[in-house]
Amino acid sequence: MKLLLTSDGISSSAIEEQILTMLDSPPAKLKACIITTASSKKHKSQTALTDQACLLRLGLVCCDLVDIEFDDPRLLANYDVIHINGGNPFYLLLQMKRRNAVEQMRQLAEQHKLIIGVSAGAMVIADTLEHVNDLNRIAGYENMDLEELKEDYYAVGLTQQAVIPHYNRFIADDPDFERKLQQLELSRNRRFDRVQDGEALVILGDTVSYVHAE
Repeated sequence: MKLLLTSDGISSSAIEEQILTMLDSPPAKLKACIITTASSKKHKSQTALTDQACLLRLGLVCCDLVDIEFDDPRLLANYDVIHINGGNPFYLLLQMKRRNAVEQMRQLAEQHKLIIGVSAGAMVIADTLEHVNDLNRIAGYENMDLEELKEDYYAVGLTQQAVIPHYNRFIADDPDFERKLQQLELSRNRRFDRVQDGEALVILGDTVSYVHAE
């Protein structure tokens, strides 16, 4: 299993270099796609467009934009790198469940394809979203939950590493955020991985490491 969980996408040269080391073949032999479903802007998401340009610049054959809300999730099997863009994690999870994409993602991971998760995309790759409502509350964000999920927050389950993206932004907005986050960890009896913009959490099998911002 090869996962690269980021806060704000492919936003540093260190992350670019990490992606290249995780590819099984030269980039010119590989195809990528970006799942835009989580963003309200879909294919016009600036992060999706920026990361698309970056993957092409790194030499991949193509980087298609895919929306699994409307596109057949089985199309993902045609790609070697699957990038899951950010947005609303609950909306993304709902569409993945509706479109039977959860099992598809698990199969792709078993095939050792590189899966890149950005913000909400990184969250959904983990085992659950049950803590995200509390996270939004302590961060001062509006509730993003959806009644259609019926509180079924079990996610893709590729890892139990629960990412807190944009950690640096939360701290900048609220110096007390770290204390609140530690309280949330105690109440949930689990640890969260703090990822700042420009950083990434790398998961290779059972090995977990950080790509730090330069």
